[in-house]
Amino acid sequence: MCRPDARFFWLFTLTLTALITGRVHSQTPASPQTESPVELEALVAGLAADSFSTRGRSETRLLAMAIRSELLAEQIKALLRANPFPPPDLELYLSKQRLLSRLEMREHEILMERFLYDASFDGRELTGWEQFRDAAGGGHDARLMFAAAVQDRPEIGRLLAGVATDATRWAEIETLDRHDIASWSVVLSLASARKLKTTDGATLRLVAHLSNPGSGPEALRDHERRVLSRLVSSFLTDAPIDLRDRLVIGLRYDCGQLVESDCRRVLNDPAESPSRIVTALLAASKLNFATAEIDAWIASFSADTRISHVWRSMVPPKTTHRTQVRDVALALALHREGIDPRTRGFGALVADPILVFRPYSLGFESESTRQRAHANR
Repeated sequence: MCRPDARFFWLFTLTLTALITGRVHSQTPASPQTESPVELEALVAGLAADSFSTRGRSETRLLAMAIRSELLAEQIKALLRANPFPPPDLELYLSKQRLLSRLEMREHEILMERFLYDASFDGRELTGWEQFRDAAGGGHDARLMFAAAVQDRPEIGRLLAGVATDATRWAEIETLDRHDIASWSVVLSLASARKLKTTDGATLRLVAHLSNPGSGPEALRDHERRVLSRLVSSFLTDAPIDLRDRLVIGLRYDCGQLVESDCRRVLNDPAESPSRIVTALLAASKLNFATAEIDAWIASFSADTRISHVWRSMVPPKTTHRTQVRDVALALALHREGIDPRTRGFGALVADPILVFRPYSLGFESESTRQRAHANR
């Protein structure tokens, strides 16, 4: 055990040495790079050494240097990219490719971390984000969705940015898993950016999937539902599709403002087509954005005898049913009072997961049955 005076002398000497060393270091300008280009080239060449341990040490040293300094990282990547094909040395070629992939992957991970968790980072360095943001919004939920879409798929960013690439997969929406919201978000973002004046085949297929509850994207998480709603709303805003499809799709994907706006525009114009009025009545009743106003609309169409739908049953007896606007108004008035329309003469009624009732099923096969139903009101 050291004597007290010896311990004091040892501590004093150590402290003085540390102070002197720190002073010298503080007066010496820090160099961002201590390795010369020749040394970097030697380490890269070491990736093809005969000795496995030498190759491992070279790769480890290069990786550590790239992590320590961005300047060195760029210099190392430049050396690694100087990799002609066919290679004169296959081992060196493969080692360069592997190390370059590791460095680029690490940079991408750091970039994505900043993108997701640094509010000051606007994401402009990420190809395709600005285009995706136009339709999906710039919140954290949209960033999560974009990150999931481009994860390990850099071609997605280029596709969203309009860079020429193979978009075949995204045109074949029938092959997409309905719970793969990241892929569906790419499809909807691309569809929103097209700004078509007339409907084409791709738009018709997309509308068919979105309007059918048995197909199309089905989000399981809250942030996916929010982003999906904004993407669908962006698509519907400019897509040249029938208003009835807009209402059905908008209801399905919680595009409340868009549905309300369309309902008001249709229901405040008695000259609109009967089929549009019927769909708007059903959508407004389902959304129920203004109870008194919706009840007033229903009452205003309670005497409208225009026919909105005609359908013929395929099973015996093969009867023809005709739906008038006033039939739908009556069924909705009963429903909103808590009365099942089936108990008041609507025997052919069919439930609908989006509109509550199928519009065509609210009709009658004869005028006499219609009169009896309206008389029971």
